[in-house]
Amino acid sequence: MNEPTPVPRARPKAVTVAFWCWVVGAVLLIVGGTLTATVNLPGVTVPVVYRGAGVIIALAGAAMAFLAGRTRLGDTRFCRAATALSLTIVLVVAVIAVFGVLHVLTLLALLPLIAGTVSITRPVAQQWFDGEADT
Repeated sequence: MNEPTPVPRARPKAVTVAFWCWVVGAVLLIVGGTLTATVNLPGVTVPVVYRGAGVIIALAGAAMAFLAGRTRLGDTRFCRAATALSLTIVLVVAVIAVFGVLHVLTLLALLPLIAGTVSITRPVAQQWFDGEADT
């Protein structure tokens, strides 16, 4: 007569770990990008490059924070977008670092971004996003 109500699937620990790693990485990117964009460097001939790189890094951090929040809710599209953005940020920051145009906090942000990406691609997390997780 009465059908049982579906039990919500518990979020795996790998997804929670990825979320917090991405949040920490996003905060470090925002702070590092803001510091890079607002610093005054005497003797630098092209300060616009420093400011532009800082703004781009800060915006990427804000986008990463947004995508991490949506991923935590279980949306597969945002999970893929957050993974792609995380890897793109790692590549862009690595290229920018070659020119020495960024703050050390931005480099530190790469570690949690990589850790979050590895955690979200674990099989248990992927099964949860696909709806195949055990309840």
